[in-house]
Amino acid sequence: MINAEELEKISLQLQWLDQFQFAGYYMAKEKGFYRDVGLDVTLKKYNLKTDIVNDVVSLKTTYGIGRSSLLINRSEGSDIKLLKSIFQSSPLVLLSTNIDNIHDFSGKKIMSSNDAEKLVATQAMLSKAGIDKNDLIYIDHSFDIDDLIEEKTDIMTSYISNETFLLEEKGVQYSVFDPKDYGFDFYSDILFTSTHETTHHKQRTINFQNASLKGWLYAFDHIDETVALILRKYNIQGKSKEALLFEAKKLKELAFYKIEKSGFGQIGIYKKRDSCR
Repeated sequence: MINAEELEKISLQLQWLDQFQFAGYYMAKEKGFYRDVGLDVTLKKYNLKTDIVNDVVSLKTTYGIGRSSLLINRSEGSDIKLLKSIFQSSPLVLLSTNIDNIHDFSGKKIMSSNDAEKLVATQAMLSKAGIDKNDLIYIDHSFDIDDLIEEKTDIMTSYISNETFLLEEKGVQYSVFDPKDYGFDFYSDILFTSTHETTHHKQRTINFQNASLKGWLYAFDHIDETVALILRKYNIQGKSKEALLFEAKKLKELAFYKIEKSGFGQIGIYKKRDSCR
């Protein structure tokens, strides 16, 4: 048994508010998988002012979780190292309740966060459809599904595992515009760190990755137990059990999308048909 004072203290910055999206990290912590490899991991809560890449590069945070926009950060010179991808296919989609054809997007309002605007897959999908970003009216994301229902926006960047449940719960018809349906399929929720961490703490990096993946496999194999934990301890959003179970099912499908279980968490090994990574 490793004593508490012997554990290495590190941190992981979550990229959104607590929900099943981070279940594997919760379970790795709660089940002692991190402790078993000598780590005391702080799961840092997210707020809209959080700059995850900058916090990791400046060593304010040891590890972070990011989207496909990390590819842009790397190309722009950010000193980061991509480690594992939890979702082999991104849950990020565009939703609309009043448009059913992507070619009708021109001149419409789209609710998107600054990070989502840079996401490679959604921009590639729009470009393939002949929609220039200047053809859209970008407005700040309220993260309120009622704004889509009430047509305060025409299009909303969303997770297929979250907002679609809310729309179905309210009995609202909607259209999904998923980049992979247009030939653009990217990884998501990518675990990353600084080059400094991989260079100076190689074994710690390996241990953290392995313990995290162990937590994820446990979470997906024990969804009811994991949802119960989130409801009890990690539910700042006040999600219902039904919403979390819906999220878990969708995210499990994306985590093992077109791969064998042994390939879970890999980046750049399993190429999917029509992928443009």
